[in-house]
Amino acid sequence: MALRLGAVVVLALIAAAAAAIIPGSHGSGSARFEVASVAGRSSVTNRLPIHLTKVFGSDLPANRYGSIIGAQENQGVDAQGQLSSDLSPVSPSAFNRPIAAYRAYAERWSLRLAGAVATLRAGLAANDRGAAQRDWSTAFGDYLHLGAVYGLLPPALDRRLAGLPQNLGDPHFPGLHRIELGLWTGAAPRSLQPVAAALAHAVTQLRRTLPTVPIDTLDYTLRAHEILEDAQRDYMSGDDVPWSGAGVFGTEEGVVATREVISTLVPLLQGRDNTLAEAQNWLGQLQGTLISVRRPGGGWPAVDQLSTTQRERIDGSLAGTLGALSEIPGTLETTDVPVIPSIAAQEAKR
Repeated sequence: MALRLGAVVVLALIAAAAAAIIPGSHGSGSARFEVASVAGRSSVTNRLPIHLTKVFGSDLPANRYGSIIGAQENQGVDAQGQLSSDLSPVSPSAFNRPIAAYRAYAERWSLRLAGAVATLRAGLAANDRGAAQRDWSTAFGDYLHLGAVYGLLPPALDRRLAGLPQNLGDPHFPGLHRIELGLWTGAAPRSLQPVAAALAHAVTQLRRTLPTVPIDTLDYTLRAHEILEDAQRDYMSGDDVPWSGAGVFGTEEGVVATREVISTLVPLLQGRDNTLAEAQNWLGQLQGTLISVRRPGGGWPAVDQLSTTQRERIDGSLAGTLGALSEIPGTLETTDVPVIPSIAAQEAKR
C-alpha cells in the first residue's frame, strides 16, 4: 500500500511540472509558449519581430522564389540573375592534343586528295565523261573530309581549291567546281585539263600549308557544329553543287568529317553533361538516314531526285543533329561565365 501511494505522488508531481510548460495549459488568460510571447509582433501574419521579404543571399521576393528560380535555371542564370554553368572551364592547353590529332588527319586526307586529283586528270585526258564524273566525286569527297580547316586557309588558296563564281554563268573561275561545271554541262572533258593542272598545284600548296595553319581553340570547338551547318545551307539547298546536285553526297561527307572532329574531343567531352552521347546518337541517326536513300549500286541521288518523304527525313535528322552539336562549344568553354552587372547596379553608378 505504501508503494502504491508513493507512485501516485510521483505521477502527480510529473503532471504538475508538465502543466507548467505545455502551451495553453494555464487557462484562457495565460500567455502561449511561443516566439510572440517574448518579442513584439511586426504584423498579424508574421509574428517574428523582423519581417523578411527577400530570400537570404539574393534579391528575390520570398513569395515568388520557386517560380523565379525555375525560370532562371531554364535561361542558364543563377539566383542573382548572372549567367551560370555547373561545368568548370576547360584549360586551353587541353585542346593541344585534339588539334594536333585533327591536323594529322587533315594532312593524310590532303595526300589522298592529291592522288584523287591525279586520277581525275587522267580521266579528263581520256575524254571519258562518266569516268571523269566519278573521279570528280572522289576528289570532291576527299576535299570535304578536310572539314575543320575551311575558313582557316588563305582566301586565295580556298578559291583555287573549291571557289564558286559570283555569277554561276561565268566560267572564269578555278578549282573543283569549275570542273564540275564543265563535266555536267557538256564541255569536252579534255578541255578541262588546264583547270585540273591548276587544281593539282593548289593541292600541293595545301599540303605545305596544313602543318602550320593556325587553329584557334574556339574555332575548333565550333567546327563540329559548323561543318554540317554549312552542309545544310550550301549542299542540301544545292547552292554549292548547282551542276552535279551532289548535296546528299556532300552532306554525308560532312558527317564523316564531323565524326573525326568529335573523336578528337572525346577525352574532353566525357563526363561533361550528356553532350557527347547526344551528338553521337544524332550523328548515327543522320548517317543512317542518308545511307537509306543511297542507290543500290552505291551512287548518291541528286538533291532534286529525293522524294518528299526522303527530303523531310533528311532535313529532320539534320536539324536534330545540329541541335545536339550546338551544345559542344558551351560544354567545352575555356573561361568562367562573365559576371554581367545588373541593370539596377549600372543605373546606380550613373
